[in-house]
Amino acid sequence: MAKDIEQAIEDVKGKKFGVSINNIIAIVTFLSTAIAGWYSFTGRIDSLEEVVQGFAEASDIEIVTNNFNNIDEELKYLREKVDGLKTPKVKSYDGDIIKLQNEIDKLKGEISRLEKLLKDPLADFK
Repeated sequence: MAKDIEQAIEDVKGKKFGVSINNIIAIVTFLSTAIAGWYSFTGRIDSLEEVVQGFAEASDIEIVTNNFNNIDEELKYLREKVDGLKTPKVKSYDGDIIKLQNEIDKLKGEISRLEKLLKDPLADFK
């Protein structure tokens, strides 16, 4: 058996590869089949990607993503509320100050009138 294998190897070494029409047709057929197979395979890959995207859009992953987005929006809203509580609203006291100044002016007027009365008690009757 070993002699048969050695003889086959020697026969192959002795033969020369000749370019014939049959060999060219075989090579062209093989290449065209390989190219067609490659395009068919890549086309199936592209269609498989579309199927996977369809599943992803309709799957729980999208629902979980939407829930995370909703939670993020709620956290932003709550942060704004807490930030609003940190700075207390200060009531404007400008109106109260003006009222007090008017009262003080009235009291000053009364005091000056009473001082006049004390100097001259009959000043109102003159």
